[in-house]
Amino acid sequence: MTNKYSPQLSRRQLLQGMGILSLATMCNSLFPARALAAAQMSDTGFLDVSQFLVSRSVGPVLGQRYFEALTRHDPQFQHKLDSLNALLQQRHFAHVDDFLTALGTDNDDWQTAKTIISAWYTGVVGTGSDLELIAYAEALMYLPTRDILVVPTYGGGPFYWAVTDGKVATTGEGA
Repeated sequence: MTNKYSPQLSRRQLLQGMGILSLATMCNSLFPARALAAAQMSDTGFLDVSQFLVSRSVGPVLGQRYFEALTRHDPQFQHKLDSLNALLQQRHFAHVDDFLTALGTDNDDWQTAKTIISAWYTGVVGTGSDLELIAYAEALMYLPTRDILVVPTYGGGPFYWAVTDGKVATTGEGA
């Protein structure tokens, strides 16, 4: 008499097992980098401040890129971040809107917050000709329409939006 529950391995089970092992191996190689970035960023306080300012969770890898760029563009950024973090912990604002209305636009902490929010939403750090692109498709400005519109991944060339002196033919003939 044969047991209908014999431990035979089917081809489908073998392929499923191989797929799971491959996925586990890939995840193990990806997540340590993410965990390391999160550990490094927790010391700076940048992620906590960023999450409060943009009112959503933010990733440690992208956060590290923003933090490094902000520090490159402003050597005093860590000091400004510490001041802002201390204010947020002291005052316990319920929401970023409460923070922004409590301080004037001429306040240094308000300016630091504006810089951080601007970086996360535009994906760009710096001013004038010293701009540095950190994230494009991951910029938070695209989040509200992400499920409707595709983020454009091309440009029309330098100054493609500028008005040119080109004339439109009015003769009715083809181009």
